[in-house]
Amino acid sequence: KSELKARAIPDDVEQLLLKAKSEWSWDERQSVFALFLETVPDLESARKEITDLVKKVPKLPTTLVLQERPADHPRVTHRHHRGEFTQPKESVRVGVPELFNELNPPTNRSEFARWLVNGENPLTARVVMNRHWEAFFGRGIVRTAEDFGTQSAPPTHPDLLDWLATEFVRSKWSLKTMHRLMVLSATYRQDSRISPELLKRDPRNELIARGPRFRIDAELVRDVALSAAGLLSKKMGGPSVFPPQPASVTDLAYGGFKWKVSEGEDRYRRSLYTFSKRTAPFAAYMTFDGTSGEACLARRERSNTPLQALTVLNDQVFVEAATSLAGNALKHGDGDRRRTAAFILRRCLIRLPAGEEVATVIGFQERQMERISSGELSAEKILGRKGSANEAAWAMTARAVLNLDETITKE
Repeated sequence: KSELKARAIPDDVEQLLLKAKSEWSWDERQSVFALFLETVPDLESARKEITDLVKKVPKLPTTLVLQERPADHPRVTHRHHRGEFTQPKESVRVGVPELFNELNPPTNRSEFARWLVNGENPLTARVVMNRHWEAFFGRGIVRTAEDFGTQSAPPTHPDLLDWLATEFVRSKWSLKTMHRLMVLSATYRQDSRISPELLKRDPRNELIARGPRFRIDAELVRDVALSAAGLLSKKMGGPSVFPPQPASVTDLAYGGFKWKVSEGEDRYRRSLYTFSKRTAPFAAYMTFDGTSGEACLARRERSNTPLQALTVLNDQVFVEAATSLAGNALKHGDGDRRRTAAFILRRCLIRLPAGEEVATVIGFQERQMERISSGELSAEKILGRKGSANEAAWAMTARAVLNLDETITKE
């Protein structure tokens, strides 16, 4: 039996060789000539030089994309009994809820995308506006942002939600326009302080009678600390990074995954770029009610636990942020303790501190100096390097201010 071997000539070029040269187009001639240059033995040494150079070019990152299947070769999709993939039942066809059939129901992905942003579609704009309202106010007009069905919570201000949705469409789906509209509104710019009477009447601020006040999301807690410390990188795009966290977090992760901490600027990239592994999510984010990615979650609950305070006080990310913040404050203060303390408060609280607040911070710093001077604390262990007792005491002070409720609360 003769051994079968694949031809080295691509099918398209082989078809050209069956035609007369006079019938070749310019592009077809170039295809044949390119194959000749790639295969002729006399040019092997020259090709090697080119190949070696090409191998040194960094490869661009790639990602998977969705592409519509051919219309004449659709995938058959079944309803799976109780969600069990081993129990397919009747086949289902492309479609949308019958309630919306009057809007020319889509038959493929492209039509579905256009259907979603059809100005006559009452659902998309309402859902989007509700989620962005929740981002600014801490609570959606419809509390159940993940559910707009018959079992969802009713909107507290249905006319407002309708108006926002229609304005969103009228602005040509511009989120920037709607964000500006929300933050410049009198509703958003209200004082967040609350009287005992109003707290009793409306503890969840469903009436929007006061400004928003809520703990920021997990990723922002880290970003706020890095920003206050002057460490947050403004670099945009690129692959995921690995901020510091205990190595033991990923020890039991699926696949034996090892967390290799990023160096340089990548260590302080925005939390948006933190590498996410479903079986070993970033520990600090989970402490502040972050998600693991194992399930789609449109709305996060907010908790208040001692572990959150311990994280901001002791996690390596926040310790590094506190040390950097203290160093910047000492440079700004130039020997003036009041200016140093005010700098730390201003960076963390985003407002001018009161005189008694500055005095409290100075008193706290003095007590840390006493603890270091007595040997109770070690300046080298606090800073992670050699440094003065004064710098270490200010680093301890910065850690305390970073841990204030007001630092990680939007109000």
